[in-house]
Amino acid sequence: MGVLIFGSLNLDIVTYLERMPLPGETVVGDKFETFPGGKGLNQAVAAARAGGAVAMVGVLGDDSNSELLNNVMNTEGISNEGIRKIQGACGTAIIEVDHQGQNRIIVIAGANADLKSSDLTDSLMNKVAGKQILLSQLESPILEVEAAFKKAKAAGFYTLLNPAPAKVISDSFYSVIDLIIPNQFEAEFLTQVKVVDLDSAITAGKKLLAKGANAALITMGEDGAVLVEENNEKLYKTFKVESIDSTAAGDAFCGALATRLSEGLDLDTAIRFATAAGALSVQQKGATVSLPKRDDILKLMSSEKER
Repeated sequence: MGVLIFGSLNLDIVTYLERMPLPGETVVGDKFETFPGGKGLNQAVAAARAGGAVAMVGVLGDDSNSELLNNVMNTEGISNEGIRKIQGACGTAIIEVDHQGQNRIIVIAGANADLKSSDLTDSLMNKVAGKQILLSQLESPILEVEAAFKKAKAAGFYTLLNPAPAKVISDSFYSVIDLIIPNQFEAEFLTQVKVVDLDSAITAGKKLLAKGANAALITMGEDGAVLVEENNEKLYKTFKVESIDSTAAGDAFCGALATRLSEGLDLDTAIRFATAAGALSVQQKGATVSLPKRDDILKLMSSEKER
């Protein structure tokens, strides 16, 4: 293994509709579908399809949906050694997708609420070879995620945090984040800087560094991604594709990035690979089903069809 994913596993219930309803309004949807999801599982699948050796650390219930999610890990070649099972239901996400491919998401934690930093065992960390990567999100209890990062950092891991959904992060947590990867809305929540262009993204990134993160990578959809390091700022353009459903674009980006970093690639090369993965994911509906494979990512990169 090269990548450990510490986080959530959900069943996604996706509704498709022309436009989002206003408060108190009822609209007629087109259809609904169910998919395996959760930001943790999505990122684990993304990392595995990108060619990574991946293990998932999380919690499932004893319901039929939990078994479905476990089967996804088996199918994708993701180690489930770090999965603990409890009584009850797995996590659930309610997702709305409009005709422009934009989405809104409501997450019900379910079994994910029981995730503990102790689930990230020394035995599991010792099995990670190469450049050791820990990737997590904030659909799990934030204090447990912070404790897991401290444990992994002490063991020599390179830590990636995708702060989604956005929550207040303590100074002690920031201090053990090697790379924080918010989208523009999460970056605004964390820094109070409205991210609308390159300059504002750089300003927000510098604030995240001032809070203690070693580096910040702010994703901005079709406008690309901005890396901010102590002595480096760079815009990475995205690729020209037709967007159908943006639900798992951030997860595709983060999982692909983690895989390439675990293989020893430099951050610049890994980000370009991740940008292509994120672009490919918006061309299909659903979360895990839309996550691209390594060969397709490399093919898009070779096309040079950047915006």
